[in-house]
Amino acid sequence: MPLFDFQCTQCGAIREVLLYAGQSDPVACEACGAKVRRLISAPAGLKRMDGFFHKDNPSDAQLASKGLAKYVNRGDGTYEKASGSGPSVMSRDQLPL
Repeated sequence: MPLFDFQCTQCGAIREVLLYAGQSDPVACEACGAKVRRLISAPAGLKRMDGFFHKDNPSDAQLASKGLAKYVNRGDGTYEKASGSGPSVMSRDQLPL
């Protein structure tokens, strides 16, 4: 669920709000009752995934050591395995069972 920052247009107080799907933005400041506006904020920190960050480009060996497989698009609708275990070639039209 996304977190949003809201700032009061009168007192300047900033509040972080967790909004669920379909929930509307808060309209009033909890401190003074004035109108609030949504701020543009930086993305959340990166999550660590056992030895590398999800935004890193882990090596094929690192992926395989974590039990993951990497496939490379051939450009013809098929994907060839670059590392890890699994079928050597997959088609986007035929998923492996």
